[in-house]
Amino acid sequence: MSAPTMLRSRVTAPTPQRCLAAADQLLRGAGPLGAQAVDAGWWPRACACLIRLALEGGVDGYWRRVRPAVAECQQGRAKHLMLGGRLGPGRPVARRVAYAWAALSAATHHHCYELAPTAAELRRLHTEVTALLARLDRTDTTPADHGAD
Repeated sequence: MSAPTMLRSRVTAPTPQRCLAAADQLLRGAGPLGAQAVDAGWWPRACACLIRLALEGGVDGYWRRVRPAVAECQQGRAKHLMLGGRLGPGRPVARRVAYAWAALSAATHHHCYELAPTAAELRRLHTEVTALLARLDRTDTTPADHGAD
C-alpha cells in the first residue's frame, strides 16, 4: 500500500456532527486542543470555522439526499438560496441558514478593529446550527409549504 493510500485510509471526512463536537470542546476548553486554544487565544475563530463547516456539511447532506444534482453544484451560495425554493425546506429555514452562515463567516475573519466573538455568541450559533441540522435531517423530499411566514 502506498503512502498516500495509507494516509487516505486513516483520515475520515469531517462530518457535521464531528465539527460540532470539536467546536463544543473548544467552547468548553476541553479536548486535545481546548486548553491550548484558550491559552493561545485563537479558539473563537477556530470554533466559528468548525460550526460553519458543520452548517455547510449539513446543507450539502440535505441536497445529496433530496436532490443530488443540486449537491453537485460547487457554489455554496446557490445551495443556500435554493433552500427557500420549491425543492427546499422553506423560506424560514433558508433565512435561518443564511443568518447563521453570515454570522459565522463574519466571526471567522480577523479584523484588527473588531473583537473576536464571545463564548456566548458562539454557543448560541452552535445551538442554532445544531437545530438547523436536525431540521434539515427531518425534512423529507416532499415540496415545502412556501406560504407567508
